[in-house]
Amino acid sequence: MLVSAVSSVALAEPAGEVAFVPVGRGSVPAPTSVVVQPGDHLWQISQVHLDQELGRTASDDEVAPFWRTVIDANRDRLRSGDPDLIYPGEVVHLPSGG
Repeated sequence: MLVSAVSSVALAEPAGEVAFVPVGRGSVPAPTSVVVQPGDHLWQISQVHLDQELGRTASDDEVAPFWRTVIDANRDRLRSGDPDLIYPGEVVHLPSGG
């Protein structure tokens, strides 16, 4: 079982104790898909994913090509077919981009 906390990860121990292991930013793998929440848009989802993969804030110049890749990877999966119109509950596939 893996539980994240601020700058640490909780690891289950056999005796029922919880050990927190400090981890650096970017050391937890970025997800390969995300469930759309109210207010989400593909640029924001793309930027958050790249930030996690890179372990730092991605620049707009880095996000732009990845955002287009995310659009191409998901266009046929989106209920509306329009990458500017995504709905809460939809699952967006996030290809590796970092």
